[in-house]
Amino acid sequence: MPTNLPPEAQAKWEEYSKAKTPEEKLQKLKEFYSLIPKHKGTEKMEKFVKRRISELKDEIERKKASKKGKGSSLMVEKRGAAQLVLIGFTNSGRSTLLATLTNAKPSISPNPFTTMRPVEGMMEIYGTQIQVVEAPPLILEAQGGPTNLAVALAKNSDVLGITVSSLEDPLDSLSKIFSFLESREISFERPTGRVRIKRSRAAPTLIIMNKGKLVDCSESDVRELLLQFGIDRAWVEIEGYVRLEDVEEAIFGEKSYKPTIIFLTKYDIVEDRDLVEEVKRIYGDKVMGIIPSPTGLPSKDELGEMILKELGLIRVFTKSKNEKSPSDKAVILPRNSSVIDLAEFIHESFKERFKYAKVWAKRLPYSPMRVGPDFLLEDGDIVEIVVG
Repeated sequence: MPTNLPPEAQAKWEEYSKAKTPEEKLQKLKEFYSLIPKHKGTEKMEKFVKRRISELKDEIERKKASKKGKGSSLMVEKRGAAQLVLIGFTNSGRSTLLATLTNAKPSISPNPFTTMRPVEGMMEIYGTQIQVVEAPPLILEAQGGPTNLAVALAKNSDVLGITVSSLEDPLDSLSKIFSFLESREISFERPTGRVRIKRSRAAPTLIIMNKGKLVDCSESDVRELLLQFGIDRAWVEIEGYVRLEDVEEAIFGEKSYKPTIIFLTKYDIVEDRDLVEEVKRIYGDKVMGIIPSPTGLPSKDELGEMILKELGLIRVFTKSKNEKSPSDKAVILPRNSSVIDLAEFIHESFKERFKYAKVWAKRLPYSPMRVGPDFLLEDGDIVEIVVG
């Protein structure tokens, strides 16, 4: 990311940051691009600006299409406990995977580019709903509408499902997909730190809340950089280990970390089964998991548990006093939630009326065990709340 931009470029960036509409943002960003000094130190910024210009153009076109009644459902509203977006090249098996995991009925064809709009379905695991969305195919040679839409869906997702055919050199496909998505500000490595910049007129000045540790820079360096780009009234949160480069990336478009699953499709008809081990060896530390199976189809239970675990969520099943069995529908809570958190989730009055709870779990010396409000819950626990 560049530093020491000329004052006119800094001023134009501030105008872009304050622009309200996509059309206004596009105009200001084009003007900003013309003011960037072209040298090695600004290469990353040039790429970012070009990419953002392309995204804004697509956004404007989608808005026009929506007004004509042609594009009202291009972005998918999140539903359920988590959203998994399937992304990959054409004929990689995304539609078949969606149909296998959910109740959706996408068009499945050997012909390329069958799916050019997102298709969604719901996958149920132990009463928990997980939304699965098939994105349009990535077309690296023509990074226009469908590809930009796929990237937008990926950035909005909770979990990415990168889908590659076992018959089409999966290592080469994965290398290209990872490289492309990383160039579009999607990260697959859990960040060591995070910078959040919230600009607001309500902020009396530039307030830096450093809850982490700055690496190879000082708070004065951070303040100077922010002021350079006209950020003089904002709340800035710093968590974990943060470099000045991380602050720059937060200014120009924060990288989006995405937990990722690799789906090796058509695994049941490929002869070289060693390729799975090779994929694991190369990408195992970069992704959440790699799911093939002898039939080429993933286990819904395994997939659902993997997604919830990676997102730091647990499933808790509630039981009423007079019922023999717990509810089939799980309550989804953050990891390290307590019994009182569950009680409040069920009904806000339960927090005040709480007396005790009964918990059924294999890890306990006996079940049910009577516990208090601070008892920490784990995935799969069955809980009966007793209130007064």
